[in-house]
Amino acid sequence: MKNIIIVGSGWRAFFYYRVIKALPEKFNFLAMLTRSEETASRLSKEHGIKVTTSKEECIKLSPDLVVVASSKSNIVETAMEWAGLGFEVLMETPAGINEEQFSALINFPFKDKIQVAEQYHRYPRFQAMKKLLDRHIIGDLIDMYFSFCHDYHGVSMIRFFMGDLKNVKIVSSVSYPFKMLETGARAGITYAGDLKEYKRNITILELEKNRHVIYDFSGVQYHTEIKSSRVSIQGSLGEMLDDRFSYAREIAKGEKLDSKEVDSYEVKYSLSSSISSGAIGKDSLYDYSPEGKHKFSYESDKLVYHYDDNRDLVSISFKGEELWTNDYLSCGFNNDEIGIADFLSGKAKYSVDQAVEDARLANEFA
Repeated sequence: MKNIIIVGSGWRAFFYYRVIKALPEKFNFLAMLTRSEETASRLSKEHGIKVTTSKEECIKLSPDLVVVASSKSNIVETAMEWAGLGFEVLMETPAGINEEQFSALINFPFKDKIQVAEQYHRYPRFQAMKKLLDRHIIGDLIDMYFSFCHDYHGVSMIRFFMGDLKNVKIVSSVSYPFKMLETGARAGITYAGDLKEYKRNITILELEKNRHVIYDFSGVQYHTEIKSSRVSIQGSLGEMLDDRFSYAREIAKGEKLDSKEVDSYEVKYSLSSSISSGAIGKDSLYDYSPEGKHKFSYESDKLVYHYDDNRDLVSISFKGEELWTNDYLSCGFNNDEIGIADFLSGKAKYSVDQAVEDARLANEFA
């Protein structure tokens, strides 16, 4: 069991608290540290928990992990302070907001004691997607369109899917305001919203020659009933478009394809994807392939989500294979809570060096 204190008392701090309390077999909440005596007294009464303004008192509790969920302006200083005392630290994003903080964190001698919590990495659907992509199901990853989360979160997800960002260049970037109907907020859905102004940013990043990412984000995306988010990746053997994978699969000698056994290594193609067979009709397709190359079948299928009677996500599969299983099913966690639980337990890692590199890049265009 991991003994934990939380530094900070805002809504994000209580996000961690709820996850910790939901898993008593894994975590033990010791205390929450805040600056104001008034806040400490109020939160202690409201939630029935130990809230203190004494750092020394928290140190004496000898936590196994210190969660730093303070404000963005001082989160780096606070994380380094606790790591410098010898504690393992899990700090909220971002890993700094300016070059002074980036440099301080990168050059901090105890930075290996700090992990940064990037919950989007651990979203169930993204974990399932990553497993398939790591198998090169769509071949080498070439281009990406990413419209899901903002700034440093968005850059970290580009790294998660596409790999190293050390040589990335900003090809172009534009931001502009637009108006859209407000349909929701953190509090929930609203049916009496007005047209509200949001900022949209579209940036083209060059990862290396002939590999690019289009980052497209507007603030309305987090809480809306009328605008979708999207993740699309082009590969040398296919495409991932949100939950659907369309790809070429090399077929083995002796494998049956369209009820005919493959008995040679001439190139044969079976257009079995839902798009091609539905649009053209597979029987009418003409195989014009030259001889002497590998054979492929063309396939298309989606991730399948399995839910229990409470509509909690149990697992995610692809073509009958289970890719992700919910370790916290009894808790009823949402995507963010699943991600936070993975970081608290040590199942997920996101280093200071990577987090700083991603936040630094995001500052250049977002």
